[in-house]
Amino acid sequence: MLQRRYLTSHVETECPCYKVGCQYCHITGGNQFIQGEHKNHVETECPYRKVDCQYYHITGEHQFIEGEHKEQCPKLPISCLNKCGVGSLPRKEMEAHRKVCPVQCEYHNVGCEERMMRKDLEFHKKEKMEKHLSLTSSQLTAVMMALHPIWSLNLMTGKTVVKSDDQVCPVILCIADIHEEKSILCSYSAFYSHDKGYKMCLRVYPAGNGSGKDTHLSAYLYLMKGPHDDELTWSLRGKFEVKLLNQISDCEHHSWTMNYDDSTTDVPAGRITGGDIGRGWGRPQFISNEDLHKVTLTCQYLKDNCIFFQVSKL
Repeated sequence: MLQRRYLTSHVETECPCYKVGCQYCHITGGNQFIQGEHKNHVETECPYRKVDCQYYHITGEHQFIEGEHKEQCPKLPISCLNKCGVGSLPRKEMEAHRKVCPVQCEYHNVGCEERMMRKDLEFHKKEKMEKHLSLTSSQLTAVMMALHPIWSLNLMTGKTVVKSDDQVCPVILCIADIHEEKSILCSYSAFYSHDKGYKMCLRVYPAGNGSGKDTHLSAYLYLMKGPHDDELTWSLRGKFEVKLLNQISDCEHHSWTMNYDDSTTDVPAGRITGGDIGRGWGRPQFISNEDLHKVTLTCQYLKDNCIFFQVSKL
């Protein structure tokens, strides 16, 4: 008799081969586990095991607490979608927070860094429509250049890239219908060194100027009188790159860098006080006629009678 009781106890409590059912998921048809696996299943695996929500006073099946309840738990900490830096708040407090939280402009991905109250967002979008269009155009140009230089350059012969006075560096400028016999081809619509920055333009002499006359294409940057001059620090300081773009490959671009600093005292970098444009600074021998017209398997600057310049602030 003692042996029988011992055997029964051994089978039900000790035997690693004895199979038992789960008290939670048996309602679905029953699962049988050897005792070595039963505890792990009940405590960590069974989707029907009872658990408490760690944030709210409710108990339920694990699959419900981690699923449906978690998606609507009023005390679950969540982050503000506006990335305002407040950290996490209980879900039930987020709606009230969003009414006073400063939101990012919808065009922040293309460069608009302004924040405003949600109630002011629509007014901001209407007031800054031209700025947003300019930022979007510049971003689209940069993306297309990265994806496919030939397609990008052909597309940029349109007015959007060439004729916007709201462009901010980096800008891409197209010179169409180029003829070397012209002494000066164009004085471009202005662009800015940065948002609300220094107003500038690029002038190009296809037939050359000064020491580059008849042998080179000459290119110069000019400072112009701008709407933000009163808020800027003078003289202009910084590095600018003027790059003649290769139209068939994203390599072998021809460029020069201009450094506006204290060592270049003779450079026209001061505020414009007379007229709308100052003296230019650049390269009379920017690129030789021979190099301008060269065509190889990987490089072509002049294509379909057009050339493209990119001006960037480094």
